[in-house]
Amino acid sequence: MNCFPFMKEIGGARCLLVGGGTVALRKAEKLRPFGVAIAVCAKDVDERLMPLADRIYREYDAHLLEGAAFAVAATDDRALNARVAADCRARGISVNCVDEPSLCDFYFPALITAGDVTIAISTGGASPALAAALREYLEALLPHDLEAIAARAKALRGRVPQEEYCRLVKKILTEGV
Repeated sequence: MNCFPFMKEIGGARCLLVGGGTVALRKAEKLRPFGVAIAVCAKDVDERLMPLADRIYREYDAHLLEGAAFAVAATDDRALNARVAADCRARGISVNCVDEPSLCDFYFPALITAGDVTIAISTGGASPALAAALREYLEALLPHDLEAIAARAKALRGRVPQEEYCRLVKKILTEGV
């Protein structure tokens, strides 16, 4: 699938995460740094997931989607994941259904983050393993002080003419802060 990589502010948005295992944990770990309020729905919740959850529900019901900006169906029950996806679609709520790309409205990219810099790598759901391998490869190529470089570029923005700004940012990136 050919996906456009939107970057969207999601701080404060509510996510219903259906599932309580290691896959759900990985999704929550990606979302939490971006300020998402996570409601987890699962009979059994991995203890590492509990501190990432703002609320925990034990049984899934479609009414839990009320107020959700998006949802993630991350259970090992394909029928439940499909039900969550259908309930989301009926309400106009975007959903990620793990391990079932045809039921997804969005995908989780492999992420590289450094301060204000976020680099997202996606294969459109075709191969999460390739996206992860590319993340590792690219991460090794990036400067170790990328967060400081971004902060310096941010401080310069608007203080010099655009052409000069672009030249300075390139110089900072190649030569360091």
